[in-house]
Amino acid sequence: MTLKKIVGIHQPNFLPWLGYFHKMVRSDEFVLLDNVQFSKNSIGNRSYIKRKDGYAAYLTVPVRLSKQSFKNYNETEIDFGPRWPEKGLNIVKDAYQKAPFFKTIYPFVADIFQKQHIHIAALNMELIQFVRDYLDIHTPMILSSTLNLGDVNKSDLVLEINKQRHATTYLSGGGARAYNDENSFNANNINIIYTKFSIDDIYKAPDENKVFENLNVLHFMFNYEKPLIKELIYCPTTTAN
Repeated sequence: MTLKKIVGIHQPNFLPWLGYFHKMVRSDEFVLLDNVQFSKNSIGNRSYIKRKDGYAAYLTVPVRLSKQSFKNYNETEIDFGPRWPEKGLNIVKDAYQKAPFFKTIYPFVADIFQKQHIHIAALNMELIQFVRDYLDIHTPMILSSTLNLGDVNKSDLVLEINKQRHATTYLSGGGARAYNDENSFNANNINIIYTKFSIDDIYKAPDENKVFENLNVLHFMFNYEKPLIKELIYCPTTTAN
């Protein structure tokens, strides 16, 4: 009898939103794609906070990467200087210093920001682990760079990871439906569940175009008690259309 095993896969994003951790807690194993191509000015190095004026704004880690560069997460260097980490910490303080749990959470965040992580993957993974510890998330995490993936094509990477981790179910975001080769997954007896995670607008903030944006996990850690955050991320998984 084959034991059921749900695998989730994602890049090591910078201070992800709650949906990232929702996928993590619904997985039996979570693989971080640290050796895939990094895209500058994406969720890999920026995420939304809520400014004290109520608007959503980016908190960004500057990186050393030109438009013509092609580097992986574990190769992309952080650009230390006036913008990091001091400016990043000042942005966080300005936005959240009056939040209920700021004094509890901020010292840990500041300590991680101020460490001399060479690559963006290392910073992001330490922040993710900090959140996991705080929210009592125990899903095992594995780095894709530790797997023997060989020269597998990008289009086959997710399938190969699921095969190597002996997944019976792959927990995928709805946006991946366009490029997942479902026939190949079926041929390997791996079911795909397309998940959908959403939260009420009261937990979001409008950007300057009045579009409500999902805020990063720090916003919730600064503002809400741990049981509420856990209630949000442990909500039932719904299937994306």
